[in-house]
Amino acid sequence: MEKKISLRVSDEDLEVIDSFIARHDFSNRSEFLREAALDYIDRYTEPKGQEEVPERIKLPKKLKNSICYLIKMGHYSNWQDAIHELVREGLLKEDVKKLEDQYDAVFALSNKMEINKSIAREESEYMRK
Repeated sequence: MEKKISLRVSDEDLEVIDSFIARHDFSNRSEFLREAALDYIDRYTEPKGQEEVPERIKLPKKLKNSICYLIKMGHYSNWQDAIHELVREGLLKEDVKKLEDQYDAVFALSNKMEINKSIAREESEYMRK
């Protein structure tokens, strides 16, 4: 049995949808939206046999869906591999860069302090003369 539902869409989005339907093999909006929804569900359904992301790791829904899709497409073999690679390639690079930037800032500040100390010593010597 089919059910009728309502869907609110902006004029701009509806233009995009209608344009897509006109260029592809869909008989109407309902057929397109049904296929799109089912494709989305299929794309982001966790692959069978894969570990669920551990409860203690909190991920935004979009990121979790993206990882799920990448596992399904074979880019990662499971959640553990995906998380390890993302941490290794993404977070660590970001953290290392932040630490390098902090080190550079501290080093620059240290150099400025040494210069100021040197100027203060020279001024002190000059005042003694």
